[in-house]
Amino acid sequence: MTQPVSYRSVLTSRNVPQLLLAASLFRLGHAMMLFAVVLYAIAQFDSAAVAGLSGFFLTFPGFVVSPVAGAILDRFGAVRAVALDGVGSAVCIGAIGISSLSGVLTPALLFLLLALYSLTSPLTDGGIRTLFPQFVPEAAYDKANALDLSTYSVIEVAGPLAAGALFAAAGPDPTLMTIAAMYAVAGFSLALLRGGSRPAAPGGGTERHLLQAAWDGIRYLARNATLRALAVSYSVFQVAYGMLIVVVPVAVERWFADGDSAGRLAGAMWSVAGLFGGLGALLAGKMLHAGVERRYMAGATVVAALAVFPLSALGSLIALGAGLAVFGMAEGTVNVSLLSLRQRRTDPGWLGRIMTVSISVNLIGFPVGTALGGFLAGAVSLRTTFAVAAALTLVSAGCARLLIPREA
Repeated sequence: MTQPVSYRSVLTSRNVPQLLLAASLFRLGHAMMLFAVVLYAIAQFDSAAVAGLSGFFLTFPGFVVSPVAGAILDRFGAVRAVALDGVGSAVCIGAIGISSLSGVLTPALLFLLLALYSLTSPLTDGGIRTLFPQFVPEAAYDKANALDLSTYSVIEVAGPLAAGALFAAAGPDPTLMTIAAMYAVAGFSLALLRGGSRPAAPGGGTERHLLQAAWDGIRYLARNATLRALAVSYSVFQVAYGMLIVVVPVAVERWFADGDSAGRLAGAMWSVAGLFGGLGALLAGKMLHAGVERRYMAGATVVAALAVFPLSALGSLIALGAGLAVFGMAEGTVNVSLLSLRQRRTDPGWLGRIMTVSISVNLIGFPVGTALGGFLAGAVSLRTTFAVAAALTLVSAGCARLLIPREA
């Protein structure tokens, strides 16, 4: 009998520790940016609507160009592509800080620079997840994904805390300059990776026109019933998540605190979610195996909906923290299930394009959620906004249960 794969054996695999380190640096910068941009917009422009649109421009343009990013990954390799994202992100974020210090930053310029930052982000989102299957066998996918997501969840703990503390201590512009420097260091960290085989793209992918290769990836996703269903279910889930990214800081400021203390407290709230998200991912990695991903994904999404409403909307600091903790743990299970299912049902030769296109399509609900959350937070009560997010999460659970096929 084949011995079961352990977390230790995955961690000691060649390149896995280095890859986790590089991924952690990139994700720390992204987690800080995702949280800091909301605080930044509120501090600079005193507008929940601008904060919501900032989240939209931070993510949406990258989703639009994700098919081309996937083709770039398959053609030029993930290491080069992710390093390019590190340099581009550092430049764009640094430009926001410099513009602000020069007194020329407007909402329109902020949105433009965030959009430019977003354009290269699919290279890292897809690139990191493309590299893991190259270094571990298929039997280890669940545990490798759990380790990947648990470190990501630790970053979700550290990111909001670091961003909130730095924002309060140093101010908006030094916070962004620090994040820019982090991206630059993350790009250089990829030099630690050694070797790794890249499956050949099908259909002569290295010789095809880049746009044609990108279109092939879109068609592959559209024809794959599992990938289509994951796109529908998880994009709806991300609408709810995007709403929470905006609504939680607004709720903390209105219900519990104001000024600098609100930023620190909101960061602590999301850190709780990240910590429990890591625990949820590790537990899911031990329980999941081929054939049960769909059931676990749907069940965990229902739990996440109940965590959003009524628990998080009770108006108590303890209830909000508990709701985000439960939401984080459920999200960890959802993400491990989704990643393993997507990797198992995608031809290895298509992995660069499909991981990037699929990730971006799956996440396309996020910018919609940030814009919707900013609008609803200003137009209706916060409890109603939480209720809308919970309803969307239940829709996501229904889609996962009904649309994802039992077998490939």
